[in-house]
Amino acid sequence: MIQPEVAEVLLIEDGSTDNSLDECRQLIDKYEKVKLFTHPNNVNRGAGLSRNLGIKNATFDYIAFLDADDYFLPNRFEAEREIFINKPNTDGVYGALGFHFYSEKEKNKFPELQTGNLTTMPGKVSPGELFLSILWLHPNVNGHFSVDTLTVKRNIFFGKTALFNDLELREDTVFILQLTLNCVIEPGILTRPVGMRGVHDKNRTTKDGENSQSMLLVWKYMFQWSVKAHKNKYIQKFCEANWGAEKIKHIKRVSAFKLFITQSFSNKYFLIMSSCFNSSCQIVFGKHLAGLILFFKVRIQARFFKNNSFIKNHRSFLIQRD
Repeated sequence: MIQPEVAEVLLIEDGSTDNSLDECRQLIDKYEKVKLFTHPNNVNRGAGLSRNLGIKNATFDYIAFLDADDYFLPNRFEAEREIFINKPNTDGVYGALGFHFYSEKEKNKFPELQTGNLTTMPGKVSPGELFLSILWLHPNVNGHFSVDTLTVKRNIFFGKTALFNDLELREDTVFILQLTLNCVIEPGILTRPVGMRGVHDKNRTTKDGENSQSMLLVWKYMFQWSVKAHKNKYIQKFCEANWGAEKIKHIKRVSAFKLFITQSFSNKYFLIMSSCFNSSCQIVFGKHLAGLILFFKVRIQARFFKNNSFIKNHRSFLIQRD
């Protein structure tokens, strides 16, 4: 509320079972710019569809997102003011997110977040290469940014990019992947936080354990979307490769073996990306045999496919504009 750029605040009450709805009503009575929306019958629809409800009811030209546990800092829109004016083709701006612990318990539980770490990109990258960076495929700059630090033009949702999806977890991951493929997204303030993420034991993401199938669902969704949206064949194959690698983690070994062989011979991205082939190989064949397979794979590739155009350019193929 303290940011002068904020013209309206849309509260989406997603069927909470506590007194959140009453608190929201108190806020709309107190502040003229605050508006309250709920899903039909006040049911819980999840983070993605709740953000969509806000997007559909927004009346101003720019939209920023904020989860209930998090908060903006005074410099939240400092960079955005200049970037949207100086670069009129910009569709969105992202920044750095810090961490706020609601108790000592969370502080001790997540020690990796206590040292001033930020959810951010470690450097500026051009909008055309941002998709590679958030997938850790960029040769120089790789990292992440949070939806909480993202400001976008409202008109991008009128045909340029998709709304949020209905995944229970990592719905924002899918949204950001789609956004960076479809839109011009510029870096804002990356070296200091423009917002803070509240960390506590009820965060959805902190419950996303090693055995979770959330990334399996992410890549399944991305592959199906890439086909439906007629993205280039490289994007489709890339998403299919990651989906296949995630499936191998969660199915029986015989089925995993069949899928591994199929993907290795039919999908070049699966074959050349270590995040897909190497990890899947270890699951299917075990650590020792996989090590032998990878040993020969590296040498065969270096000797016979050294100048292969796909191997050289597989990253750049992903960011070819449709």
